[in-house]
Amino acid sequence: MNVLTKTTFFITFFIAILSFTACGSKEEKLPEVNNLPHYSQVTAIENKDSTADVFKIENNALYNIGNIEKIIDMVYSVKNSAYIYSVSVGSGQNLDSNKLVIVKDKKRKELKDFYSAVDLKINSLGDKIVFRTFSKDAKESAEGLKIYDINNKKYINMNSKVLVSGNLYQWIDENKIIYYGSIEGQKNSTKIYLYNFSSNKEEVYLDNMNGYCMYFTPIDKDILFLASQEDKFKLYYYDSKDKKSRVVAENIEEIYRSAVDVKNGHIFLFAEGSGGSIELYQFSTESLQLERITYDFPKQIDTLSGMGLDEEGNVYFSGMQNEDNKDKKDIFMYNNKERSINLISSHEGKYSVYSSDKS
Repeated sequence: MNVLTKTTFFITFFIAILSFTACGSKEEKLPEVNNLPHYSQVTAIENKDSTADVFKIENNALYNIGNIEKIIDMVYSVKNSAYIYSVSVGSGQNLDSNKLVIVKDKKRKELKDFYSAVDLKINSLGDKIVFRTFSKDAKESAEGLKIYDINNKKYINMNSKVLVSGNLYQWIDENKIIYYGSIEGQKNSTKIYLYNFSSNKEEVYLDNMNGYCMYFTPIDKDILFLASQEDKFKLYYYDSKDKKSRVVAENIEEIYRSAVDVKNGHIFLFAEGSGGSIELYQFSTESLQLERITYDFPKQIDTLSGMGLDEEGNVYFSGMQNEDNKDKKDIFMYNNKERSINLISSHEGKYSVYSSDKS
């Protein structure tokens, strides 16, 4: 092979390698979403047969702003143009199968490398979500937490041996999550841990839980948590500055959902008291007092239908006046200034309520 032939061969080979590399690193082209509703801080979704009507909630009323495919759950960030829907793809004997539809900057991406994904939570930047998955139609097929980077379209690995307990995990800022769990085979390892995705490091966040943690929600760097010990339930507030936990209530036996108003130092809870009824409660980080808000209006709160919080600290939720028909629900608002419960929907429906993550 002469010099000219060798040179031609290597140039051709080099160009082929470059072409192959360029093709291999080609960015995935995502379909565009052109009919995305203009979501507000608080949103109501009314599921129908195959689609869902979308309502923005403003000025004590619901306004129809479009429709989307029928959904199971949703998390979103209006400021960061990120919307994640859980969409059903079938029903199993033990679990429903679903996929996740991610709409970011009007581009649609689907995640379906699992049988079921539940308990979606989005960070304050709207660029990462965390959820837990099941590989098949069995609760024993739980795969643990998955963290997905929306901008880079890939999963993020966690260097952790902690087995997270159910849905006890929350974002504490844009790059950190806290979660309750234990390390298999390691004694006294049941704690709340923090994972930092910037440094890929894990540390203990709250060591002593005073029993088994049933529920927790962070507010800034502090934590409100419910613990059980010897069939007794206590609600604690952990102050991260002095690293002390204080008992704030002993009449709460279960917490179903919460919404955090950092600006006013309030945490709102759907909780079951010792009397057995599920009501809306308000906790103040200033007074460390827990106050019951609802009594007999509405007659029943739908804990599965979400809770919304607007910029003024008003709370929105779904409830029923007729307890015999679970599909006929209304939207109610707790007016924080007037301290009153108001019916704001114009008709009954299969409503769920969501609010945008505020960054």
